[in-house]
Amino acid sequence: MQLTRTVRAAGIVAATAFLGLGGIATQAQASSQAPAGVPRYTCNYTNAEPTLSLGSRGAAVKQAQCQLNSVLDRRVEVDGIFGSDTKSATKAFQQCAGLDVDGAIGPETWPALNRWWWNDIDCHK
Repeated sequence: MQLTRTVRAAGIVAATAFLGLGGIATQAQASSQAPAGVPRYTCNYTNAEPTLSLGSRGAAVKQAQCQLNSVLDRRVEVDGIFGSDTKSATKAFQQCAGLDVDGAIGPETWPALNRWWWNDIDCHK
């Protein structure tokens, strides 16, 4: 009786370990497409993070547009002009990230956008 329980317990442990390894392999396969810490979009326009809003222009706008494209299921033209499409995408991201939704990219939005972009987190809005 004791031997049966021991064999059964060993079988459960082995099955759990096997299933666990399968889960690890699946995660490794998924992460090989976009490893943690490697964003799926390369956005190297600038490191500057000024407050951006409707009418802003320049490399920081391109950086934000590229990062927004990475985290959203929409494509904003990366043209360096903060227009209505960029504002709409910014609002969608802010809503998804639980931020105040004002359509501007400032001191609260930049860190969240950077974190989501760098960690390849999707916001499907």
